[in-house]
Amino acid sequence: MNHPYQDIPISLPDFFSWESSRAVPVEECGEPIVSASYVPEKILVSPQYFIHGINGAVADCFVRRSVLLRLIEAADMLPEGLRLLLLDGWRHRMVQTSLFQKFRSELRAKMPLLSDREITDLASQFVAPPSVAATHPSPHTTGGAVDVTIVDGTGLCLPMGTEFDETTERSATDYYEKKVIAREKLSEEEEEVLVNRRLLYAVMTRAGFTNYPDEWWHYDYGNQNWALLRGERAALYGASEPKFRWRLS
Repeated sequence: MNHPYQDIPISLPDFFSWESSRAVPVEECGEPIVSASYVPEKILVSPQYFIHGINGAVADCFVRRSVLLRLIEAADMLPEGLRLLLLDGWRHRMVQTSLFQKFRSELRAKMPLLSDREITDLASQFVAPPSVAATHPSPHTTGGAVDVTIVDGTGLCLPMGTEFDETTERSATDYYEKKVIAREKLSEEEEEVLVNRRLLYAVMTRAGFTNYPDEWWHYDYGNQNWALLRGERAALYGASEPKFRWRLS
C-alpha cells in the first residue's frame, strides 16, 4: 500500500528506561477520562482485555479527553479507507495486576532458574508493573496510554509482523528498520509490515504521541513516558479513572 510516510524510516530515541520515566514529576491536570467509542467513522474500539476475560477489564476503551482528540487527528492523517483500531486505553489497577502476574508466571515456567528480580525485570519489558502511586503510576492507569493498530475498509488489521501483545523481539517498533539498516533482504510480507509500521508511527507521532520502543502498538500522551521522551518538565496525567456512577470499587 502506498502512503506518504512509506519512505520515512522510524527513528526511535535511545534513552528510554522505566527508571527514567518513573523519575519524571507528575502534575495532574485533572482532565477527564472519556469513552473513545463514539467516533466509529475514524476509530474502531475492541477492548481486548474485556474480550479475553481479564479481571477488572471493562467493555469499552477509555482515554483522556486530549488523547481522544489526538487519536482523531491521527486517524484523519490515514489514507482513505483506513481507520485506527483502539485495543486498549485506560486500565483499572486490577487489569494491570492480572496482566503482570500472568506474564511473570509464564516467564517463571519457562525460566525457573532466574531470580525473582530477573523475572520482574523481564516482565516489565512488555507489561508495566502495577502501580497507582502518585509518583509513578503504570502508564495505562493514567488514561494516557493507548494500544492501537490500523484496519482496512473491510475491518481487517493491516499486517504489523506480530499479533497484539506478542512478547518477542519482533514486537519492537523498529525491528524491521534494523533489518534494513543491516542490509538484510526483506520478504514481500516483511516489506508490507515495514511500511505499515511506518504509517502507524508517522500518524501517531505527528498527532503528538510518543511510542514505547518495545511495542509497535503502544503510544503515550501526557503520562511519564511521554514527558520523558518529549523532554517535558512534568507529566500531565497521574493515575485516574472514568467517572462510573454505580461502580463500588
